[in-house]
Amino acid sequence: MNVADSDFMSEKLNNAGYERCNDIHKAGIIVVNTCTVRQHAEERALSFIGQLKQLKIKNKKLKIIVAGCAASRLKEKLKEKFPYIDKIIPATEIENFSEIVKDAVDITPKKPKTKLPTKVGGYKNSGTEFITITKGCSNFCSYCVVPSVRGKEISRPKKEILADVKKLISQGKSEITLLGQNVNSYKVGSFDFSDLLIELNKIPQIKKIGFMTSHPKDMSDKIINAIASCKKVARQIHLPIQSGSNRILKLMNRKYTREKYLKIIKKLRKKIPGVTITTDIIVGFPSETEKDFQQTLDIIKKTGIKSAFTFKYSPRENTKAFSMKDDVKSEIKKERLARLNAIFYNSGKINRRGTEFAENSTEN
Repeated sequence: MNVADSDFMSEKLNNAGYERCNDIHKAGIIVVNTCTVRQHAEERALSFIGQLKQLKIKNKKLKIIVAGCAASRLKEKLKEKFPYIDKIIPATEIENFSEIVKDAVDITPKKPKTKLPTKVGGYKNSGTEFITITKGCSNFCSYCVVPSVRGKEISRPKKEILADVKKLISQGKSEITLLGQNVNSYKVGSFDFSDLLIELNKIPQIKKIGFMTSHPKDMSDKIINAIASCKKVARQIHLPIQSGSNRILKLMNRKYTREKYLKIIKKLRKKIPGVTITTDIIVGFPSETEKDFQQTLDIIKKTGIKSAFTFKYSPRENTKAFSMKDDVKSEIKKERLARLNAIFYNSGKINRRGTEFAENSTEN
């Protein structure tokens, strides 16, 4: 979602006549798009914003804009700690980015030599284009700040999504990725995610359709059948398990059991031969015991999943879990994370990025 938001803001600036600057010391506007899902990501963003103070001192005309989830969650703190920030744009207001920046910035952009096309968005290095189909989240997992910073879940009308697809086709694009905190909960009236996949699969100019991220509680037989029948839909599904312990899953408010997750995996592999399944896992959630952790290791082995994004639990304000005692010692979290990651190391199909893992290729 953050990559799509960054692309959206970048394109809005390009279309207004601003030029991308590769040297931060020469920039007239710096937009910091923040993530606050993990404590580490938030701390890195705050550290970077702090480093911008010297640039502001040297260049009084420099405009600093902070956007995204941290802008939503820490708006008052940002104002107090970094008074040199010119504008704070919460994640829920990014759609109005152009208007907000126009009011905040008095820098006259260079007139572009040629008119830039209006782009819906896109991850420039992947060959695919992102289309947001849902915004916000209403699941309220006990460890997650997304509902408080992005608002309740809203599904975009089919008409808007198809209009975005039409724009991308006019730009010569043929691969799209549908985005949402929980894409498979998409629904407008009786028109749901499976219907959307089938509709997009019929468009001749679209050659490949991806989507992320899915929630196990919403992975219905109807959706599985739609994926299986739509040949353009990528055979790669990211389906976060978070924990293999039913007790921990209940504390996390995930609304499914390990047994249900195993049934979903079995159906996916049966209906969609060759499907690649990836997942998210949190270790060290409050009160997690060695028995709970062993159940996580067990479910990874039983599902045969060979790729995951793995994390140590960190308390986040404005979440239900924040009131729980963070009683798993740091060294135990670290040790469990290492044991978990060893499973994926041994698969030989992953690259390491800190404590995150991803397959060498998702072009399945």
